[in-house]
Amino acid sequence: SKYSVLGSLRTCAQMISYEIPMGFAVIGVVMLAQSMSLLEIVRAQADVWNIVYQPVGFFVFFVAGLAEAQRIPFDLAEAEGDLGAGFHTEYSGIRFAFFMVSEYAVMLLVSVLSVILFFGGWNGVLIPLPPLLWFALKVAFFLYVFMWFRFTFPRYRYDQLMAIGWKVLLPLSLANIIVTGVAFL
Repeated sequence: SKYSVLGSLRTCAQMISYEIPMGFAVIGVVMLAQSMSLLEIVRAQADVWNIVYQPVGFFVFFVAGLAEAQRIPFDLAEAEGDLGAGFHTEYSGIRFAFFMVSEYAVMLLVSVLSVILFFGGWNGVLIPLPPLLWFALKVAFFLYVFMWFRFTFPRYRYDQLMAIGWKVLLPLSLANIIVTGVAFL
């Protein structure tokens, strides 16, 4: 159906628009840790978390993560008002369930990566808790933030969605790389 085609085209354009700034946001963290290993990135945050040095990088990463997860306000691929659920109209039963589970898996992945890259991974603060509990609490907080955004913000128009990706997040992520390179290396 035409709704499925339009929904899938919107998804492709949205993914391309937000993958690039998200990748650039991670480059700032990699520059600080001087390693691409997630373990080394967490170890580099033993004293000070990357959110202190990379607030702009975190903002870009998290907003791009919201868009990648296709959650409100970035869920234009399945906008019920103009696309009638988008490409989801072609699926029912277990296939539809796979799409829904995959969206929540992306939400979990973005939360886990946010904690590892910017919030010290399993490193705690002040209260001596087991590292796994610290990690789980931080991930749960970000999952809560995802849900809070869903219930709080309205959906963007498609032109606004593209403008945020190309005119706001991409320049911010490039500026973040330049500032990180000049200030920390």
